[in-house]
Amino acid sequence: MIPKGAFLRVVDNSGARLGQVIWTRFSAAKVGSVVKVAIKDAKGTKVAAGQMKKAVVVETKAPTRRPNGAHFQFLRNSCVLLNEKGAPIGNRMRSLLVYEFAKPRWKRLAMLGRRLY
Repeated sequence: MIPKGAFLRVVDNSGARLGQVIWTRFSAAKVGSVVKVAIKDAKGTKVAAGQMKKAVVVETKAPTRRPNGAHFQFLRNSCVLLNEKGAPIGNRMRSLLVYEFAKPRWKRLAMLGRRLY
C-alpha cells in the first residue's frame, strides 16, 4: 500500500527517476492504481523536475493478494508515468509486470513490459 507522500522510483525511460505521491483516489494506492506524482529528480527532455504527472503503480513492497490465494511482493515501490490520455510516456520499462496488467485498459503498458507473471 502506497500512502500519500511516499516516494516511488520511476521505471520507464521518460527521464524521471524519482516521484512523490501527491494524490490517490483512496487512502492508499496498490498495484494498478493511478496516482498523481510530483517529479523530484529527472534527467532528460520528456519530463522535468517539479512537474506533476499521472502514474500507475507497478511494484509495491507490501504483499498483494490474488483471488486464488497467491500473493506477491517486490523489493521497491515503483511506477510508470502516464500522459493525460492514460498512455505511457516512455517506450521502455525496467521492471516486470504482474498479471493484473493483462486487462484491455493497460494494453499499451503490457506491450512495454518484459513479461506478465
